[in-house]
Amino acid sequence: MSRVVVTGASGFVGRATAAALVSSGHAVTGAGRHAERVPAGVEALTVDLLADPGALPTAFRRQRPEILVHAAWCTEHGRYWADPANLDWAARTLELVRAFAEAGGRRLVTVGTCAEYDWTALGGEACRETSTPTRPHTLYGAAKHATAELVGAFCRSAGVAHAHARLFMLYGDGEQSTRLVPGLIRALLDGQPARVTSGRQVRDFMDVRDAGAALAALADSGHTGPVNVATGRPVSIREVAETIGAVIGRPELIEFGGLPDRPDDPPYLVADAGILQDRIGFRPETGLDQGLLDAVAGWRARAGSQ
Repeated sequence: MSRVVVTGASGFVGRATAAALVSSGHAVTGAGRHAERVPAGVEALTVDLLADPGALPTAFRRQRPEILVHAAWCTEHGRYWADPANLDWAARTLELVRAFAEAGGRRLVTVGTCAEYDWTALGGEACRETSTPTRPHTLYGAAKHATAELVGAFCRSAGVAHAHARLFMLYGDGEQSTRLVPGLIRALLDGQPARVTSGRQVRDFMDVRDAGAALAALADSGHTGPVNVATGRPVSIREVAETIGAVIGRPELIEFGGLPDRPDDPPYLVADAGILQDRIGFRPETGLDQGLLDAVAGWRARAGSQ
């Protein structure tokens, strides 16, 4: 059993990751701003990593964790793409990684994004870690990618094994209410029109429970370098919306074309999941239909409790 620290453990991705690490037998400390959201079995460390930069290095020196999964970052929907806080998170990440290495840490997983890839170079090809160009088109993607490059160089010199997970389109428990899947669900449950784009865009959707389990498997592996965390299965946004409409029983409320397609939105953004599946040995357990069914049930329960 290893001692693992997960940052952002009260957030969407970090919470699922911390829960998966506990299930696999690790002693987990979850650092986050909201202790009440940290999963059961996780030792909660309530901290704002930007406001209190010394808190986590102090914990590193006390606990001597072997593994760090760094999931904390700015993620406010509608803002994070160009949020200046991306620069603050890049700087804080470098400080945290240095403190982790100085405390004897041996393995690090940073959480990146599919936005690190050059969306203009994709065409209809899957994103491959070893061959698809990386040229981010947003501040968020650029900050994640540049930070991972610096962290990787430092870890090689410090003898720390570093893997960098590039997440694709996640959905599920704890997702911000204004994002695509919750936005559709909430509108349809309220009997309101659900406006979406044309829906022609093809994406790679993964349940956050599977993403957390994949990050836990990556932390347990010996793999270094970038890894796509995704299913490898192309699904159109139209198909996602229609599935949600069918589950709720209000497909007529979905208005395709009610929102304009963004000119900078890539038509095809899907991962090659070969490294995750063949080298790490991880395959997702939750199919899209079941995942969306669970998401609808979760929002129904939330609405019923209000």
